[in-house]
Amino acid sequence: MMKNLLPILVCLVMFACKEQKTDKSKEAVAVETTDTPQQWLTFEGSDKNAKHVVLISGDEEYRSEESMPQLAKILSEHHGFNCTVLFAQDPAKPGIIDANYVKNIPGLEALDTADLMIIATRFRALPDSQMKHIDDYLRAGKPVIGLRTATHAFNFKKDDVSNYKHYGNSYKGDKTE
Repeated sequence: MMKNLLPILVCLVMFACKEQKTDKSKEAVAVETTDTPQQWLTFEGSDKNAKHVVLISGDEEYRSEESMPQLAKILSEHHGFNCTVLFAQDPAKPGIIDANYVKNIPGLEALDTADLMIIATRFRALPDSQMKHIDDYLRAGKPVIGLRTATHAFNFKKDDVSNYKHYGNSYKGDKTE
């Protein structure tokens, strides 16, 4: 009886381990292609009415381009927030994070719908079109968390013609006209 059982078991094992072949040509494969590189990250929270947190990285000292996505993922997965993470980038190389490039952080319009801004920038000199979103957010009185070098988040030269140079490192209180 045992002699007959052994060949049967061997056959069962062989058939159980056999590679299953499928006709790959019949499978539908959806691939999204775009010419526009991804310039920021989004993490969706679990609640459809989740608050929106915008995390802004842009320092060459403390690796905020690494820590901000990690924080956003925690806020999203464990606390249900919708998070958008923005990065400093050279406009000539969109989608490539460059913490040393101080004149561009694309996606700041995300602040228009933000409930909280977390900023970790150092000595940025952003164009007025981007600073406007930060200024509008601050003037709306919404909450801000500044990390590490956010005490000197912006640095405009004295002769700069920016409408927002009062936010620079030489800030001495509210702008007076």
